[in-house]
Amino acid sequence: MMNKVLHEAAKWKEEGWSTMWKTALVRLPRAVPIEALYITNPRGPLPFKLNLPSRHRGLTIPVYVFVPPVLFPDPSAAEAQPTPHIFPVIMDYHGGGFYLGSCLEQAPFCAKLCRELQAIVIGVDYRMAPIDKFPAAIEDAEDVVFALLNERNAGYDLLRKGVADYLRRQWYETLGTADDRKKNKVPPPPIPRITLDLTRIGFSGASSGGNIALNMAIDAPAALGVPEWKCPIPSDYPHPIPLLLLYPALDLRQLPDERFRNERLGPLPEKKRLDIDNHLAATYVSREMAGHPRASPGLVDTSTQLHPHAKTLLILSGLDTLWEQSEIWVDKLSREGRIKDTKVMRYEDRKHGWTTIPEIALSKEERKTRLEVLEECVRFASVCWSGRDPVEVMDRENGDVVHAQGRPDLKHSERDGLRFHGGEGEER
Repeated sequence: MMNKVLHEAAKWKEEGWSTMWKTALVRLPRAVPIEALYITNPRGPLPFKLNLPSRHRGLTIPVYVFVPPVLFPDPSAAEAQPTPHIFPVIMDYHGGGFYLGSCLEQAPFCAKLCRELQAIVIGVDYRMAPIDKFPAAIEDAEDVVFALLNERNAGYDLLRKGVADYLRRQWYETLGTADDRKKNKVPPPPIPRITLDLTRIGFSGASSGGNIALNMAIDAPAALGVPEWKCPIPSDYPHPIPLLLLYPALDLRQLPDERFRNERLGPLPEKKRLDIDNHLAATYVSREMAGHPRASPGLVDTSTQLHPHAKTLLILSGLDTLWEQSEIWVDKLSREGRIKDTKVMRYEDRKHGWTTIPEIALSKEERKTRLEVLEECVRFASVCWSGRDPVEVMDRENGDVVHAQGRPDLKHSERDGLRFHGGEGEER
């Protein structure tokens, strides 16, 4: 433990005072306790925290696990099997530019997916810059996927035991009276039998979390001195994989101030936010490595390197410097034949991150569209797992209609921004 502390202290020292105080400032919200979810996520469920093994010796990956409500059998029943006992799984990644943010800000979103899909939702508290640089976040996300899918992985049994133990604690709370339980007069129930349904898995993420979610479904070709990096989902996995990407960061070659600003955003303010965004964004991935397909997954050739069973719901916010990246990616999907697997919903008058902002801070229209996005994410995953094509179903039912905002058919301007060409990218 002491060696780990000294190692971390040395890494902080290497970053310098400027990086240290800026990081401390933007990470203050991570100090909010989990009990705050009683306010921001009153409908629940609340997650429990579990540490899964990392590929790096001495490290673990904290995850926040949301488990849907179940009905428990009589403790004396022959089968200690709750209803339901088979759960699909979604892995979620918070945003924050790879240097700030927390799983708890995604709690209302994760809890809704959990409740309405009767799914286990796993928020991955991946390592972040400036201490842990690219590809640390991607490695952590992959290791959780391996814990889910690979029974030889050290986290495989640990994850399932964690869910079963949590349900056992919940079950115990339903037995006897609080006083009897306090006096140990109530025998503990058996360990519930549960199954994680590996035919129904999915990934979700907002902003930089969308970058990670897409990363989990791609092969990365050899590039910039890094060998080929295969998708953590086997290529012969035969089931549809919903990807719920909310205003994702697809191209990290651009620092925040370098991104195209559409006419709705106006010019960049002269007095920037202490240059914090640019400074800390650059600590995640070097400018030389920013074009690697694992750093910028929007650069891969989706015709060959996006998992063949991936189905994508792409949510765009118009008051956002990431809008242009996604629109160019949509064009790229069209050229490469994968637009048929993608549903795009455009919210031209919504700001970046509005789906994760607490409702109390949103206007009536923002709350309305926030709820709409959450419901469309639930519907997309549900249809996907039912064996139907979610893109075809949603296009047939409502086309590109986005009921709660002005111009859903707004298209991007091609006069500025980036154009992607297969695995290579270049600025125009």
